[in-house]
Amino acid sequence: MKNKLKLFLWISVLIFALSLVIVSIIVLNWKNELFLKLLAIIGAIGGIIVAIISSLLLIQKYSERNLIVKNSFNNFLDNLVSANLLGMVVYDLNNIIIWTNKFIRKRFGNEWIGKTLDELFKSLNLDLSNFSTNENQIDFKHKNDYYTLNINKSENTLSIKDITLEKNALFAFIEQSNVIGELEIDNFNLYQAILTEEEFFNINVEIAKVLDSLVAKYNFVYRQYNSSGKYLILTDKNSLNEMEKENFGFFKALHDIQISKTSNNILISVSVGFAEGTNNFKEKIEQAKSALMQAQNRGGDQVAIFSNLTKPRYFGSTKEILPSINLTKVKAISKLIEQKLKNHEIQNVIIYGHKNADLDAVGAALGIQNLAKYFNKEAFICSETQDLTTKNAINEIYGLENELFIKPKLASKLTTNNSLIFLVDTAIPERTDNEFAFNNSNEDNIFVIDHHRLSKPLNYGLKENKLIEQSASSASELVGQILMMINPNIKLEENVAQMLLNGIYLDTQQFQKHTSGKTFQIAAWLETKGANSTKSAQYLKMNALVYKEIYELLDNLEEVKPGFYLAYKDVALSSDVISLAAEEVLRIRDRKASFVVAYSEEEKAYKLSARGIDTNVQIICEQVGGGGHFGTAAASSDEDLETFVDNIKQAIVGVKYENYSN
Repeated sequence: MKNKLKLFLWISVLIFALSLVIVSIIVLNWKNELFLKLLAIIGAIGGIIVAIISSLLLIQKYSERNLIVKNSFNNFLDNLVSANLLGMVVYDLNNIIIWTNKFIRKRFGNEWIGKTLDELFKSLNLDLSNFSTNENQIDFKHKNDYYTLNINKSENTLSIKDITLEKNALFAFIEQSNVIGELEIDNFNLYQAILTEEEFFNINVEIAKVLDSLVAKYNFVYRQYNSSGKYLILTDKNSLNEMEKENFGFFKALHDIQISKTSNNILISVSVGFAEGTNNFKEKIEQAKSALMQAQNRGGDQVAIFSNLTKPRYFGSTKEILPSINLTKVKAISKLIEQKLKNHEIQNVIIYGHKNADLDAVGAALGIQNLAKYFNKEAFICSETQDLTTKNAINEIYGLENELFIKPKLASKLTTNNSLIFLVDTAIPERTDNEFAFNNSNEDNIFVIDHHRLSKPLNYGLKENKLIEQSASSASELVGQILMMINPNIKLEENVAQMLLNGIYLDTQQFQKHTSGKTFQIAAWLETKGANSTKSAQYLKMNALVYKEIYELLDNLEEVKPGFYLAYKDVALSSDVISLAAEEVLRIRDRKASFVVAYSEEEKAYKLSARGIDTNVQIICEQVGGGGHFGTAAASSDEDLETFVDNIKQAIVGVKYENYSN
């Protein structure tokens, strides 16, 4: 009310002053008396002065009132935006911050005016360069809160929204989400056959003890659902996370339990598959089965976790379990192959080994080709690259002008819906010399015979058409078993028998590792078909030049961590020379693992060859994009040598449980 009276008074004074000026001007123009004119001039000047003062005071009052209204509105908006947990930053063309709202000042400090966006981002552990023209949003954590940051480059503004509530709600939902698992005892059928009834019963008792301990500790239940050593597991994401933190070490403890009184080779181990992510129980149980199969395909004694939201995760594989080839599976796939080869609709057979084929890949491929010819089918082996040892053996056995292989282009041309496709010594079509191997083919006609651990699930072909046995010494051994299953008296070319034996000799290091009774049985059978073990050993011997190359490559051998040795050199060598160098390192007692790197002449990239003694080198090679077996693995890279070696060192040091966690 008081302000209104003041405003009315100043308006009245202004009107009076203007009236005085008007009257003074009239008097000045109409009266001639000097006194009146002087009085009129004084009145006019006084009125003008009063009018100016009144106007200025009115303008000031109006401006003050508008400023108060504006500040109040801005403050209201700032409070409103801040109350909704939204921060705003305005910056100029030079990325200098010129304004921040109350939320930013409260959460991130008052000192940002005049500083750059880069400085703000560094304080939040963010990189400004990560924001491209298309990606203008990023989520981050600061102290104990979660935020999402949006940047609008065209408007020179960025906003930071507190999403802690949403994140915590999501975390709570995820942690309480259901997880389904399947557990299977490794080598269950083998132990059932070789152990006494009491010893076999004790295996189930020990497994139940471990699972009961998990029931007591976590939100965890289980049920044995058949008599083949399989268990169904129900738990939640939070419990699974806690078990991951332990690296599932409670399963590793099974290794120390002595079951058999007569043998120390009986190792209790389990393979487990967990499925998380999807809320569809049907999908989740299928995913758990796939995870279990993947754990088994990687050699058993490990845990695989599958999710539709993240990449598969693997834990375990501390021991190489007792070799036990599933003869039922071999017999089943042998029957399927025989039926296909007898089918008159099958026009031809195309066989692939891996790139830079070794003696095992070529031997297995020749075995399948011989089998196809036995059933009067036209068969071709597609192989464009072989290692030096293999080339020398082929030239010696088949002659320099041999025509054993066809090119990928011709293989693709020959492939039809009625072609039978075989992958041997690999299960990944991209690792063959023809990445389009399956084009125009029928999925029912694709077969896989491999002994390597899988680094990822296979998304092609029928499950029953795949024989992937990590406990087999080699693909050549598996092909030998298939040949014997179909017909022990099959007519086998002497050269083919020799190449199959060469493959077994290579992958077992002349029967020094990865062998079982079945390996020796197949080797003996191949000798009855004309193979010669002395020749196989001869093909694997190194000449003086290779011997020199190996020792020059190992000149800078270093111990990365106790028992783990690495050697590398920027020199072009044959892949098999690099592999031989890795084996050479482990000839000295108390060395656990070797890693050798050089430039591969065949692969046109740097190759890592890894070997281990009771040490899982596969999971280390997987860290740098490779894979393989428990004790034999490899990787290749297009990176420069220094970067590749640095990544290998980090993988060796970073994998704390080469003997348990991946």
